[in-house]
Amino acid sequence: MQRNEVQPRTNDQWAFPLPPRIVSIPGVRPLELEVVEADDMGPRMRRMRLRGAGLEDFAYEPGQDIMLVLSGGERPLSRRYTIRGFDTVSATLELNVVAHGVHGPGARWASTTQAGDRVNGVGPRGKILLDRAADWHLFLGDETAAPGSLHMLEALAPHVPGQAYLEVASPEDELPSTVGRSSAQQVEWLYRGDTPAVESTILVDAMTTLELPDGRGHVYIAGEVQVANAVLRAAMARGLTVDQVSAKAYWGRGKPNENNGEPGDRAGV
Repeated sequence: MQRNEVQPRTNDQWAFPLPPRIVSIPGVRPLELEVVEADDMGPRMRRMRLRGAGLEDFAYEPGQDIMLVLSGGERPLSRRYTIRGFDTVSATLELNVVAHGVHGPGARWASTTQAGDRVNGVGPRGKILLDRAADWHLFLGDETAAPGSLHMLEALAPHVPGQAYLEVASPEDELPSTVGRSSAQQVEWLYRGDTPAVESTILVDAMTTLELPDGRGHVYIAGEVQVANAVLRAAMARGLTVDQVSAKAYWGRGKPNENNGEPGDRAGV
């Protein structure tokens, strides 16, 4: 009778080499990271805190991300995760990632990684930053966009108006935030319930009906590609100019786990 032996778990199962094409991206530095904490934040989201080489004097702008390499081989798989926060004292980076209820490669890492696991990547990346000249700021996105949107909103000066409309499945999916300590910045969580994310019109409805403040503002849109485009069109219909809107697709329908924000094995590489 053949016995199937369970292979012991190692801390290096996610520690893949950095491909030259990733290391050569302008403006990034190599990151050799170790997970120091991984825990659930609700039914879908997981929080990871990481430390390691490359974070000693790490500098970035809210809204930027890091890219992690999550497989080896000739075409290594990579995923980009928006930075939720960075503790300069302990040089600890925080990521909030949709991990449960999805089955893509990024979700597999996020849902199974444990303290002590090593993972390599580069950062910072990303060109959508706060428009510091804007009189007010408006953020619209789904749960994949929530960590970055909250970080950007929290980075505003206390007197600068900012509002975020963030779509999630239920109140259990809300993320903690320091927003609210200043009356100038607010977050409104929008619940789609059992409606698939790709069919939801909540963000388009919000962009269409909300009251825009006086002055010249900036709108930041992120989420599923077709939903983001629809919100973008709604923003332009309100009279905003191209330079007042920053839109980014975090995932796309037609890929595995399209309803949950997890692209396929080669999407987003």
